[in-house]
Amino acid sequence: MGLSRVFHGFRTRSRGAGRGHAGPTAFVLSGGGVLGAVQVGQLQALIEAGIVPDMLVGTSVGALNAAAIAADPTTAGVATMRESWARLKSEDLFPGSRLHRAMQILRKGDHLYPNDGIRRLADMLPVRTFEQLAKPLTIVATSLHSGRDHYFTSGPIAPALLASTALPGIFPPVTVDGETLVDGGMSNNVPVSVAVASGAKRIYVLTCGGSKPMPRPIKGPLDVFTQAVAHTRLAQAQEDIARYADKAQIEMLPTFHPGNIRFNDPSHSVELMERAYELTHGFLHGTSTATDPVVSTVAQPATI
Repeated sequence: MGLSRVFHGFRTRSRGAGRGHAGPTAFVLSGGGVLGAVQVGQLQALIEAGIVPDMLVGTSVGALNAAAIAADPTTAGVATMRESWARLKSEDLFPGSRLHRAMQILRKGDHLYPNDGIRRLADMLPVRTFEQLAKPLTIVATSLHSGRDHYFTSGPIAPALLASTALPGIFPPVTVDGETLVDGGMSNNVPVSVAVASGAKRIYVLTCGGSKPMPRPIKGPLDVFTQAVAHTRLAQAQEDIARYADKAQIEMLPTFHPGNIRFNDPSHSVELMERAYELTHGFLHGTSTATDPVVSTVAQPATI
């Protein structure tokens, strides 16, 4: 899963050609690792407000959440997601001891953790194929050879989710139809471009953190990797929002900096879901009382 734990609270509405024109509504869900719980709170507020997507696009953990809501875009569907996230434990996704991980490195393996936990999450979906979903879904992965986006829109869902969440070095790469794929956040962590290309005229963007990379103590190689990727993803997202602001009405849902949560620690999920729900509910109803800074930006590139 993508590790974009680098956002701070914001509210952005990009005024573009899509504003005031009828057209499909899309939900775009970014990567964010264990911070994907934030998106569940955002989805709950959206669905309760009667905002249901015509299509969804998801990357990394956003692909898992998007698949769940595409299968059941109702309050009951969101409730099931909340229960799943609330029960999630570190060992469900990141099994094994430090010794085991060290042995993986010594054996020159290509990953630290198996993707069995992701597969179990995929198996919890009420459907098995894209064609059985209630709403159209695009899942984004990255070709390890070309570095380009790879899109899944049909066929079995599980391989697409395994590929989209295959964070390099953490989970194993996934080969589908002869192509080796890794985490979709490597090439397109906030895939607004995919929603625009699919004809969306109103796009709700669900991210998982604050608006700018927050310095973290460098305690190991993963901390260096995380910060470097965070800066790259932020720059790409800013460019995409600016590029497509005249193509669709882009609603950046507000979020907050969750603090320094370890990439393998889902124990904060309930708190993250509740904070995200309150902030998004206030945003949608114009009654936000959040203490996190929320900046309003109209017709300007979004700061994610």
